[in-house]
Amino acid sequence: MPSETGDTVSSNQEAVISDGDCVYNSEYLEYVSLYDYGDITWMDAIKALLEQMEGFSVEHDELILKAYHWGTEIGVISHYGTCLGITPSLVNELAKYELNFETFMVANDINYQLIKPQAIKHPIIRPGLHYTITWTADYTGKISDGDLTCWFTYNQTENGNHIELIHKNSPCCSHWPDYLIRELQPWFDAIWVDIKTNHRKPRRFNLAQRIGSYLPLGFKAYADGFNKAEVQRTRKKYAYITQYGDRYIISKSPRPKDSDVSTESLVEAVSLLLKMINNQ
Repeated sequence: MPSETGDTVSSNQEAVISDGDCVYNSEYLEYVSLYDYGDITWMDAIKALLEQMEGFSVEHDELILKAYHWGTEIGVISHYGTCLGITPSLVNELAKYELNFETFMVANDINYQLIKPQAIKHPIIRPGLHYTITWTADYTGKISDGDLTCWFTYNQTENGNHIELIHKNSPCCSHWPDYLIRELQPWFDAIWVDIKTNHRKPRRFNLAQRIGSYLPLGFKAYADGFNKAEVQRTRKKYAYITQYGDRYIISKSPRPKDSDVSTESLVEAVSLLLKMINNQ
């Protein structure tokens, strides 16, 4: 808990967002302003619809929903904050069973757009990748072709593992579209080969770092261990979010109670967290 008289945070906390450098996500702020806390989420509405149909099942986390029919994946839905991205394969498959999925989305005021499926791309092992790779820590290192040296990090996020490479003072990520990384694709391939060969583990972000990009301007997130974060608006307006397994618990005190609200959705958890802070 923050000090009532000082501006410092206890030594076991790490400020993820500073006073002068708050992370602001305009799309999410717009989403929060429109969100009705009494309604089920878009993902839950779709989940309820699909699970009523024979042979259909779903799996979903905070950002991605995968739909299956008799165990075969038929489509994916990605949560972009202000809208959902839906693969056409899901729409087409549901049409076979006389369900107009796009009509359902419009009727339920769910914003959506059709997207191409974003399959995980496994690295192509090419011959003659003449690069020198030096790991300076568990998930950071340098790669050189003899003329140029670049720093890189190997990270894990909700969307999977990726490499971030700093090339001529500009960041470039392995999961960006091909046309953005074509020049550097051999560099990424060389790092992927090293990761696969040496069984490297990616960097995992603590809970405060993961929710930082969801917070509106003026809110700060502080790490209290790996799976707990304190979010402040002022020194007297704050709340805690704690992850236990697949659930996120929102509480006024550092120790959650049985009566505290919880959810499996990180996006919904942040919405509830902001609501608790704003109502103080």
